[in-house]
Amino acid sequence: MTSEVAAKFLTDLDVMSDKLKKAAGVSEGPMTQHDLDVLAAAAMALLTSAIANMPEPRRGETVRGLSETLAIDVAKQRERLEQKIPNRRLDALRQAPTRGSA
Repeated sequence: MTSEVAAKFLTDLDVMSDKLKKAAGVSEGPMTQHDLDVLAAAAMALLTSAIANMPEPRRGETVRGLSETLAIDVAKQRERLEQKIPNRRLDALRQAPTRGSA
C-alpha cells in the first residue's frame, strides 16, 4: 500500500468511525449494560456483513488478522478510556434499580 493510499484509508476510517459513533450515541454519556450489549451485537452484525462481502483471499486474511488482534485492540482501547475518564468506574454501569429494590 502506498503512503497516499494508506493516508486516504486512515482518513476514510476516521470519518466512518466518527459517523458510526455519532449514530450509535456512544459519546453522549454513560450507557446501560443493555445499550452496550445492543451496540456490540449491531457492530458484530455490521462487521460480519462487511467481511462476508469481501472476495477471497482478502476475506480469509481479514478474518485471521481480526482474530489475532481483537483482544489486543480491546485492551488498548480500554486503557485509553480509563485514562480519558479517570474518576469514572467503567465497570460499574449506572442502571436504574429494579422494582421493589431498596
